Order: sequence, then structure tokens, then C-alpha cells
Amino acid sequence: MFEILRKTTKEEKYYKAANTHYNILNQILENFHGHAGEKFVKRFLDTFSYTGSPTFLNLDHNVSQMPLQKATNVVDEMKLIVKASAGHVSAYKMNFQSLLTFLISGSPNFIDTIRTLYKETCRQRFQIEVEPVIWLDQKLGDIPSTNYQAADILYKLGFDAVHALPQIGPDSTAAVQLAAEQNQSRGVIHVVNMTHDGYKYVENNYFKSSDTVRKLRENALGNLSFPVKIDSEVTNVLIRATGVIEPANRPYELFEGYTKIYGKKTMIISIGIGPQGALPGCALYAGATCEGIGRFIFRSAKGLDSSENIARKSGLSKECGLLALSARYSGAKYPLEDILRLLKDFNPKIDERTKSDLEKVHQKILESRGLQ
Repeated sequence: MFEILRKTTKEEKYYKAANTHYNILNQILENFHGHAGEKFVKRFLDTFSYTGSPTFLNLDHNVSQMPLQKATNVVDEMKLIVKASAGHVSAYKMNFQSLLTFLISGSPNFIDTIRTLYKETCRQRFQIEVEPVIWLDQKLGDIPSTNYQAADILYKLGFDAVHALPQIGPDSTAAVQLAAEQNQSRGVIHVVNMTHDGYKYVENNYFKSSDTVRKLRENALGNLSFPVKIDSEVTNVLIRATGVIEPANRPYELFEGYTKIYGKKTMIISIGIGPQGALPGCALYAGATCEGIGRFIFRSAKGLDSSENIARKSGLSKECGLLALSARYSGAKYPLEDILRLLKDFNPKIDERTKSDLEKVHQKILESRGLQ
């Protein structure tokens, strides 16, 4: 197990952390046997068993603010990103803009292209054949029939999961899940708690109750059934998220969700690393199952970074993630100085609020172990 990890590092603590995390992923998988999301969790677990990487790459590179005729060039750049990061990350999260860029370039089979390129690169680089998990960060529409139709198409394109906004309504979320169930038990990821400042404004000013995020978290775990009407047929769907989005740049909020509600019942998928204030490993330390990194890995001050730097940064991000998991499972502090040292060539920065959150998480870990 962890064949690619063993070819890239000799650090025994990385294997130990990866093995503990693998066992937790297995426990999460047990919750999805026979349910929508089983294929997604199993595919992530299988890929992780080779790479040992709890990191996914936000493939949010696209033709926005360029002439659409540049789409083919941008697709070539995305292929470079995939090739450079293959084996260092376990998955790719694409945004809607990247999907559009592939389609504009005339590449409707882009999911197969990404999987094949990743697999061939791993075979050449590590003598291992493995494919990545790929899902879409697009929150779809509003009414159930629109969500159902869009999700059905997206699953048929090859995505292992798609995002859904449970705030829109349980029937709209359940419609995505219905499409997932009808497409080989694909995944549905609930965007419960977002990273941008405006979402905090929405929580404070639009939500009727301060408990809204708690309720969204609880309802992601199969605590709510809701009727979904598609055309004239009504189906009662037990809503059950394969994964939930929680912010890496607010690790204490993530930690509270993990300890009080999620546990090992679903995947916690975290974003907000890099320009949004968190360092690699921040989310994993706080309880995330996996964390996504985008611009920090593939961009430089001058634009798209070199293939060599993308490979190096994706490999270092994996190491940082495993360091953070090692600290989490042993009760140690988030290894801030070690991670800053690993990333020193790439101007790593951490938001003061995020740093304070990590200290609070450590105090809670100590309390839970009876050490404080």
C-alpha cells in the first residue's frame, strides 16, 4: 500500500499518518454501502491507497478574461497542471469555468483525458497505474427538475460527484441525489459552510436562526427525507451527502462540525488554502478528510507556474498534509514552523485568524485527551 508515497519519501511518520487516515476513510465508506456516494468514496479510498495524498487540486484554470479562441491554449495548460501534479494529489475539483473551457475548445471527453493523462504519467513516473477522482464545483440551479437534468448530464460526462447548495431547498438537493443514485451511485457534495466573508454576512443577516449551519450539517447525514417531483413522478429521497464543504481558513468552525456532528459519517472536503488565508494541512489538522489547493500550486506571480514548480508544490502540499495529520492523530500542535520551512521557496502566508483558530483546535484536542 502507498506505493507512490513510498517512492517519494522515506519519512516513516508519513506512512503512519496515511495508514491511520486510510482506516478512517474505510469507516466512512462503510456508511455508504448501498447508498449514493459509495462509488465516490471508494474511488477516493482506492486512489489514496496508492498516493497516500489527502490533497486534491482545484483545477480552476480557465479562459475567463481572455478571447474564447484561447480556450485550446488554456486546455493545454490544464493538461500540464494535471501531468505535473499526477501522483502527488489524489483528485481534481473542477469549477464550471474550467468545464466550459474544455467544451469551448471542442473537448467533450475531457474527463477521460484527465484520467488517462494522470494514469499514464503515474505509470511513467512511478511505474504505478492509478486514476484520480474528479468532481465538479458547480452548484447547479434552483428548482428540482433543473437540478436533476443538469446533474444527470454531468454524471454522464464522467464526474464522480457534483456540488449542491442545501440552502436552496431540500427538494433541489434531493434531486441531485436522485440523479446520483441513477448514475452508478455517484456522489453529492453539500456546500454547507463557505470560505468567503460574504457568507458570514448571509449567516448573520439572512438566516432566520443562528442554528442554520448546524441544521444544514445535520441534514447532510441522512436525517431528512423529502419528496422530489420530476415531471409527474414523485420520489421520496433520504438526503445523504457524500461529502460536505467546510472552510480551511476557519479551522475552528471546521473542527466544531467534525467533533459535534460529522465524525466519521461523511467526508469533510475543505477549501480555502492559499490566497484565502490557510496553509496546507490546516483543514486536515482540524478534522477534514481531504483538502483542496489551487492557485498556490499552479500559479506564480507571473501567471502559470512552471511544470517543475507545480510538481514540487503539489508534492510539498502532500507532505504538509501528512505532517498535519500526524500532529492531529498524536495530539501535537499544528506543525506551523515545519510547514513554513517546507514551503519557504514559495512565499507561504497564513492569516492571523486562521493561526488563532489552529491554536484553539489544539487546546480542544488536549482537553478531549484529558491533557489540559
